[in-house]
Amino acid sequence: MRVSKTWEVLRWLPMAVLLCVVSLSSARAADIHQGVASCAGGICHASTHPLGNSGIRRDEYFIWQQRDPHAGATATLAGERSRRIGAALGLDPQTAPQCLACHADAIAPAQRGERWLATDGIGCEVCHGGSERWLAEHSRPGLSLAQKTALGMTATWQPEVRAALCLDCHQGDAAHPISHAMMAAGHPPLLFELDTFSALQPPHYDRDADYAQRKGAADAARDWALGQALAADRLLASLAQGQLGQGLMPELMYFDCEACHHPLTAGRWQPGRNAGTAPGTPPLADAALYWLGLWLQVAAPEAAGEWHRQLVALQTSTGQGQPALQAAARAARGQLQERWLPLLRERQLNATQLKSLLRAIAGTGESVRGRDFLAAQQAAMASLVIADALRQRGDALTPAQGRATEALYAAVRERERFNPGDYQAAMRRLRDSIP
Repeated sequence: MRVSKTWEVLRWLPMAVLLCVVSLSSARAADIHQGVASCAGGICHASTHPLGNSGIRRDEYFIWQQRDPHAGATATLAGERSRRIGAALGLDPQTAPQCLACHADAIAPAQRGERWLATDGIGCEVCHGGSERWLAEHSRPGLSLAQKTALGMTATWQPEVRAALCLDCHQGDAAHPISHAMMAAGHPPLLFELDTFSALQPPHYDRDADYAQRKGAADAARDWALGQALAADRLLASLAQGQLGQGLMPELMYFDCEACHHPLTAGRWQPGRNAGTAPGTPPLADAALYWLGLWLQVAAPEAAGEWHRQLVALQTSTGQGQPALQAAARAARGQLQERWLPLLRERQLNATQLKSLLRAIAGTGESVRGRDFLAAQQAAMASLVIADALRQRGDALTPAQGRATEALYAAVRERERFNPGDYQAAMRRLRDSIP
């Protein structure tokens, strides 16, 4: 239900966003990649339907091949849209390293096994690690998760590991360059939410009692907060490094898209979004940091004010020069790693706290961010995730809450038709439906 529902309400996401998926660099995984065909044996993972009760479905390859956008990630580089983007940037998307870094299993030739194919797209080993050492061992009865990891298998069952893997391409880093020039050439804007994107993959595993016993129970709220915190950490690390553009032109990927891409109507500017900076100052793309602040308001209200002050200092520093911005980013990142990430790992919100968090998310519709489409997208995903976390705790949405959620997604289905008034009304309905 979670997967089909998520796909239904998020079908407005551009497919190319889903195809800009994770890739492991050779620096992270030096083992040889044997190729997707090595996993596709009929008795292994290539059944057309689930088989037996061994703890795995055995139809993982079929799900990937038939339903997973990862499988077509390389093929999409030959499409018309990719060709137009490449022409604008002066490159061939099918051979350009900056494209292959996220649209292919971009490993060194020495890591390519006999059955590895460049056309495999984002295959099994991109996420699970080169199978040179674990392919023959990972199905051995009694093999522990620690032993699998020691053999080179990526611990994707751990939400932090999975988030870091996804963020390589859904937010980018030095090995996976994503720039405003790519967006200007036609690449769709990126967004990320760990639990939602895990559901959209689609999952090729069942989070049942057996899975929980072996790998840990599901917690959508924890995964949502961890995903936002790690996205915030990536942003702060990039800002602290000071790679903010060339010459007079800043790298606009660090800034909120909606600061420029909106109707130029009088009176649109509102105080508060820019943390006290002058009107017209483009705010940083701080959505992940903002959502983490909402989580802290519920999970650790005594500390939420401190994080808010850190964000104000970060935004304010953009008008004080690059050294000030780097210093503010380092300070915020230090606080995040030393205090908030450990808190996220250990604290589980109860049903009452989750309802408070859902009300806080719904309340953002009345904030200065309530008129921005990208913020609305993130709020819609967050609402569904927290609702799913409530269901996991045995407290499903009421019919009124379900209708409010449907109205929220209808309001953000298409950017070209986004109406802030409809979105804010949907958010009020959701907020008012929560006791």
